[in-house]
Amino acid sequence: MKKSFLTLTLLCATITTLVAQDITPSKNKFGAILSTNFFGLNDDLNHVGVGGGFYFSRKITNRLSIYSQIDGSWRNYGDVAISPGLSGEFTTGNLALYIGPMFDIGKSMNLSTGLMQNYLFNPELKTATGTKNISTETTNFSSLFFDFRYQISNKISLGTRYEWGLNSILKTTDRKVTNIAFNLFIHFGGKRSQEKNK
Repeated sequence: MKKSFLTLTLLCATITTLVAQDITPSKNKFGAILSTNFFGLNDDLNHVGVGGGFYFSRKITNRLSIYSQIDGSWRNYGDVAISPGLSGEFTTGNLALYIGPMFDIGKSMNLSTGLMQNYLFNPELKTATGTKNISTETTNFSSLFFDFRYQISNKISLGTRYEWGLNSILKTTDRKVTNIAFNLFIHFGGKRSQEKNK
């Protein structure tokens, strides 16, 4: 999966470089993102996390951009079994890097999909008798993401994102991760999609 992520990154960078001379800076977009995340859809909807970060998209054609994002969150994955006799609520800090194509599908709508790489830190297992650091039991993981957003004003967009984990969080289990996030995008620069090519 890491090879696939690196390959997609290299491909996006190459395409961006090849068409850079045809791209005006005003067609690039960047800003901040705030999100509310519901984790562990296969097990429990009660675990909610919040996160935030920054995004940047670079226009390739009239309706196609390369989208990238970096954000952090505090994640909760519900009850997990680390080993026989040891289970509890798995929580951790998370840093995620997103990259993939974004398509304009209307005057104010965008659709993006691609790969994300998750980096975990400060993982803890909350058991009935206390909290256990499980850094040695965890590993970083990759996911696919599918994102839809709607621009409600010149500076604000609302979006919904679905993530599906490709490899397990814990080295000793084959647990997959699903996540749905509701996002608020705050645009710092660039033009709205309906403003281009006037």
